[in-house]
Amino acid sequence: MSDRVEGTVRDFSRFGEGVVATSMGVVFVPGVLPGERVELTDVRPRGKGVLYTDKFRLLDPSTQRQEAPCPVVGRCGGCPMMIASPKLELRFKRDQLEGVLRGLPNEAAVRRGWVAPVKTLGYRRRARLAWSAGKGRPRIGYRRPRSTEITDVRACLVLEGELDRAFARSRAALGPHLAGEGELHLAMGATGPVLVLASDDAQPPALYGVLEGLVADGVLCGAALRAGGASVAATWGAPREVREGADGAPLVGTVAGFSQAHDEVNRALVGRVVELAAPAGRDVLELFAGSGNLTIALAAAAKSLVAIEADEAAADACRENLRARGLAATVRTADAETWRSPSVPDVVVLDPPRTGAPGAIGRIVKLGPPEVVYVSCDPPTLRRDLERLCAAGWAPTDAVALDMFPQTAHVECVVRLART
Repeated sequence: MSDRVEGTVRDFSRFGEGVVATSMGVVFVPGVLPGERVELTDVRPRGKGVLYTDKFRLLDPSTQRQEAPCPVVGRCGGCPMMIASPKLELRFKRDQLEGVLRGLPNEAAVRRGWVAPVKTLGYRRRARLAWSAGKGRPRIGYRRPRSTEITDVRACLVLEGELDRAFARSRAALGPHLAGEGELHLAMGATGPVLVLASDDAQPPALYGVLEGLVADGVLCGAALRAGGASVAATWGAPREVREGADGAPLVGTVAGFSQAHDEVNRALVGRVVELAAPAGRDVLELFAGSGNLTIALAAAAKSLVAIEADEAAADACRENLRARGLAATVRTADAETWRSPSVPDVVVLDPPRTGAPGAIGRIVKLGPPEVVYVSCDPPTLRRDLERLCAAGWAPTDAVALDMFPQTAHVECVVRLART
């Protein structure tokens, strides 16, 4: 569209890109910071109504800019805050919580909290990557911002060290044999890293042999591959996620399912949820329970707990985690968006995916519990759902932002609401 245009970065986007005001209009640019003056080249449409480029020259750098330790920052889509000072990253993430609360009932009186981690590199205990095999060696890594294109990644500084080393060795061994496209899920298992691969494309027999060898050699403690429309995955070793729960005991999960990435911040998250839900002696309904990260803490004190989880493997893991601790709860394998509770609980706790919980919010409104504790990894969908609850008679009383994903643009939020 244009060979060259200058502009000023006026803000961050929700994805951590710079929002650059130019004579062409607003352009989204990874790798730049608010207040910087930049020269942009190769500006192109990227999605409906969006102009984008990752090619820029700094004309007037920000004093909040710092040297990133990662060579692919800005290109892999993972850590846009790595170029920003800790002070600027903190302000960006706390501002997201303020944006969620702005204009809602009781805004001024809402008690706010912030949880920052000690560990900001080498913290991630799980990751999802992708591969694409065209001509020559496949690209293996993370998807670029606003794109399906994959940035080749040989090491990842935010991965826990053992997981990063296993990724590097697995990548080198698997690369020559991967066909078509697919995803790789990395997580920690009972005795070491676990790797799960999934692809709609058939994979060569040699790939199965490589995975078997990685487990036999102790690089991985478990591996799984589902490819070419197979209904059952081929497995080696123990391809299950096992991490430390917030109570210090092992928490079994599903590698390709959801769990929190930062153990330190997750402990704080579970503690805050229990504090706000106050389950002692109360009837609790938990929606989107997953493998039981919150369930085990709520069940330890609740009078009764019903946990709803749509994924059968995650629901089974949740039951297993409860049994291992001698805790009682009813775990239903059902869709939290359409679940009909036969009774009104004292509090509903929900931790939906990034898309939020539009169906579940409608159910909660009809159910009418006195309190709701909402855990979210996406401020815009959290805001949307809170607006519906507030319109139906609830108001926020407490809100906490947690830096679950240092170096990234993501922030975890917990909001407690009470009926007015």
